[in-house]
Amino acid sequence: MRAIVILLDGLGDRAFEILDNKTPLQYAKTPNLDNLAKKGMCGLYIPYKEGVPLGTEIAHFLLWGYKIEDFPGRGVIEALGEDIDIDENAIYLRASLGYVKEDEKGFLVLDRRTKNIEKEEIEKLINDFPTYLDGYKFELYYSFDVHFILKISEKNNFISEKISDSDPFYKNRHVLKVQPIKELCKNVDELKKAKETAKVLNKYLIKVYKILKNHRINVLRIRSNKMPANFLLTKWSSRYKKVESFKEKWGMKGVILAESSLFRGLAKYLGFDFIKISSFEEGLKMIPNLNYDFIHLHTKETDEAAHTKNPINKVKVIEKIDKSLKNLKLRDDDLLIITADHSTPSGGNLIHSGESVPILFYGKNVRVDEVNEFNEVACSLGHLRIRGDELMHLILNYTDRALLYTLKPGSKIIRYIPNEDELELLKE
Repeated sequence: MRAIVILLDGLGDRAFEILDNKTPLQYAKTPNLDNLAKKGMCGLYIPYKEGVPLGTEIAHFLLWGYKIEDFPGRGVIEALGEDIDIDENAIYLRASLGYVKEDEKGFLVLDRRTKNIEKEEIEKLINDFPTYLDGYKFELYYSFDVHFILKISEKNNFISEKISDSDPFYKNRHVLKVQPIKELCKNVDELKKAKETAKVLNKYLIKVYKILKNHRINVLRIRSNKMPANFLLTKWSSRYKKVESFKEKWGMKGVILAESSLFRGLAKYLGFDFIKISSFEEGLKMIPNLNYDFIHLHTKETDEAAHTKNPINKVKVIEKIDKSLKNLKLRDDDLLIITADHSTPSGGNLIHSGESVPILFYGKNVRVDEVNEFNEVACSLGHLRIRGDELMHLILNYTDRALLYTLKPGSKIIRYIPNEDELELLKE
């Protein structure tokens, strides 16, 4: 049996007056999603904890059954997605060129992403950045738009990923001082490394600012009434750590169908195959011919629509996706799961929010409940109440792969029924 997860990024939402006090999913006309809900089992899915907003990367890590403490950090995932060779003794951050203005408090961020700047201009700007500072090496790898991966290393490995962000993330805020995160440091030595790493990164950011402030590229941009790129904002510091592959953990060969390099990075990190798609519709067409145990189809469209902060835009995208689902072709023994990784509110100031999201299971082994619509409120009346660490166990169960809990068929604890060729057999 194949398990097919259709993941509608940021699908969950809040109710809005413009939608008659309904969520975008409630308000949208979704006959195909509703039909699947009628024939399946529905409920609510809590990616981590009620009220805790998650980013896409950590939400998927949990959804695939991994522990939050084993997540290496988004910087490493982004670096893998950009095909950067990973050094286990280095740390990786996302860095972006933005526009700031000095005031009495520090550096007020006027725009976190400098607009309308050419790649050629960016190359000339970063060409003057320091590579070495106080024994630390700083390497920038261009990604897209104004974004980079920043790799920091030190020859004696006196470095720590347990440092804070300089990017304030929200509007009308100042650049943050990078600091050691004490509660993440397990001992005094680790704290010393984090303090030194934060100190040298702050020094690097100020040095870069001084270079950018008077750089001829920015001088020319200001003269042309264009936004300067005068600060390098950093976030998501992380270091590589090894985890079990998805196949090792769940006994299923998996593939991710997605558009972004973030998912290429997640696929690399967890041992999935990755197929880059240009659209959700393209991914749907591929599903019938894919011979994998686990197929994960992701679309960012719902999340992007919510970020416009116009609920009507999200309604339109949901209706478009629902029409596409009419063309979904499944095998008789497929298990289909449709859900989201988190809620993204179409109004207010939050980037993502911490509400639960609707989920449905459709397949031959699934109990059918009395839910007739697929949305946050209707699904709350369904059979399921599950958290991120339970979803893969349910998938094993409904695809008839779940191992009886007390059995120990090998040298490590597993939760799936293994093939005999995975086991060491007793011989005379």
